[in-house]
This record gives sequence, C-alpha cells and structure tokens, in this order.
Amino acid sequence: MGRPRKTEPRDRQFNLSLTATEYESIVRRATALGMRPIHFGRAILLRVDGGAVSKPQPADNGARLVALQLSRLGNNLNQLLQYLHTTGDPVPADLEPLLNDIRNLITRVRG
Repeated sequence: MGRPRKTEPRDRQFNLSLTATEYESIVRRATALGMRPIHFGRAILLRVDGGAVSKPQPADNGARLVALQLSRLGNNLNQLLQYLHTTGDPVPADLEPLLNDIRNLITRVRG
C-alpha cells in the first residue's frame, strides 16, 4: 500500500543559498514550532497575509496527545514495513485492520 497520489504534486524546486547563521536561525525557529526546516521555509515563503507561521495544533490537549501517539505509531509501522520490504518477508494479514483503525482515529482527531 503506497501513499495516495497528490492532486497537485510538488514537482518544482526553488533553491537558495544561506549563510551558516541564516540556516541555523531557520532550523532553530522551525524546531521551536515542531516543524521540519523545509516545511517552515515553505510556510514563510508562501504566507500571503504576512502573519506569523505556526504549526496547526489540535484544539485541546487530549487531541494533541492522541495525535502525538498516532504519529509515533505511524513511525513504528513505517519502520516495520521498511524492514519487511528489505527482507522480502510478507506483510502480516492482520496488519490491514490495524491500519484501518489508525486511519479512522486520525480522521476523528483531525475533525
């Protein structure tokens, strides 16, 4: 099972050079928001209203904690599937119902 195709894929690049200080500033600001530097940079470049960049967060603390645990679970599943692909072992048959449950939880958390 692969990722679903995006309706508008990001197939263009915009490269720029930074000083070490500029780069560290971007990394530090992105980390403070819990974002990857590339996503932070894209958000800065594409913001229309000139407002502050912030990572979207679930509305309440409980939803935030559920989202965090789902993210960790997703990372573990990704590592498992990468391992299975490298070894050539078959994907366990009982994995699909688990994935469906996780998808349903993600849908509920996102609202």
